[in-house]
Amino acid sequence: MATATTLAATALRLSEAANRKDSPEYDSLKSLFALLSQLDRDEVRLVARNAASVAVPSLVVDLLRQVSAVLDRGDGVVVSEVARELTTSEAARVLGVSRPTLISLLDKGSIKSHKVGTHRRVALGDVLAYRRRRISQQREAYEALMAEQDNLGIYE
Repeated sequence: MATATTLAATALRLSEAANRKDSPEYDSLKSLFALLSQLDRDEVRLVARNAASVAVPSLVVDLLRQVSAVLDRGDGVVVSEVARELTTSEAARVLGVSRPTLISLLDKGSIKSHKVGTHRRVALGDVLAYRRRRISQQREAYEALMAEQDNLGIYE
């Protein structure tokens, strides 16, 4: 997994450069951070020296914005690959839950898993699908609560 090492090493160098005023990249990074915070995510284009350009997908702009915000406040960022098949600890981190909570979800069948030897593995796609379902359910519950609040005439 040489790529992950390269990604992590590059992210570490970037974190250091963003926080050292004597680094050659410092001024450019600060300008980039300021620009990213002001841009509409649908208007970003990457332009090469030969004038070729391509629209930057909004998800990439969001990622750059989040990374730049972290670096700008002086914290570091680590970037790594995510395997298509996750351990239970990795899957729990993706969902933002504890490992025991994830195991409970696997036992209930909320998320599919399979065994590799004595260890469970979870497909990244299944974890992300569960997360989308959970977010959708939370949104529906919130909207129902707001509708009920309106029906009862309760306001902030």
